[in-house]
Amino acid sequence: MNKALNMFYASMVLYLFGSVPFVLYAVVIKPLSVSYHENTYSMISPAFGNFGVYISSLEIIELVLITISLALFIVSIFLARASGKKLSKLTLMFPVILYLFAYIATAMAGVVGAAT
Repeated sequence: MNKALNMFYASMVLYLFGSVPFVLYAVVIKPLSVSYHENTYSMISPAFGNFGVYISSLEIIELVLITISLALFIVSIFLARASGKKLSKLTLMFPVILYLFAYIATAMAGVVGAAT
């Protein structure tokens, strides 16, 4: 159970690190970039360089970190069951809600960006 618990904590810490680019991409930057009347790949920022590449990089980093976190979460569930221990329903439900929210919000940000 100790290994399963360590994997569970590692998945949540990785989700925490993945949520920073997630919030930047899906909640702040992508919706704001829709208000610009020019192609984001033609915009240059002194802080970020090419704005379109920056947005794409945030999306890729976010999806990779959250997917790895999801994989670690699934492995922790299998390790807990293999050791004969049970995780409570709330322990399992909360991360599932977090992952659903992250993937749905990312998809919606992509849909909003594609519609413009």
